Amino acid sequence: MHVVLTIGGVMRAGVVVCALLVSVYAAQAAPVYDGSAPMQCAIKSVMVCDDPSICVRGTAQTVSLPSVLSVDVGRRVVGPDASGRTIQITAVGRGAGRLMLHGEQIDPLGIAWNVVIVEDSGVMSGAVLSQGGGFLMFGACSVADGARPGR
Repeated sequence: MHVVLTIGGVMRAGVVVCALLVSVYAAQAAPVYDGSAPMQCAIKSVMVCDDPSICVRGTAQTVSLPSVLSVDVGRRVVGPDASGRTIQITAVGRGAGRLMLHGEQIDPLGIAWNVVIVEDSGVMSGAVLSQGGGFLMFGACSVADGARPGR
């Protein structure tokens, strides 16, 4: 059997190989912080507002939160903290490269919270609101150790 290589055939084979390499790279570069694996989210700073005219900078401890939150979107839970408390994620959304989480704790506090995580970097911001005020939190998430096989 005699095979004749042509420039067109070599070019087509090269295009196919490049397309395969790009698709493999794109699969490996998929967003890490999309909720498909449990995450650890470190709260780096907090702004607490108890009055419309006064906000105070603080830490997670200022608002009685642990400095690192465990977030498991698959199980729809945040926590547990050191005392074993958890809070349920009541809604999950995704869009514009963001993972958006929402929750409510009606009894006894009547609070609502939202967290937005940038899927390709893990940068996190959130808000917790109640009748008397609330706080903003800023930080970053990382994928929990051992949560994502092959990474």
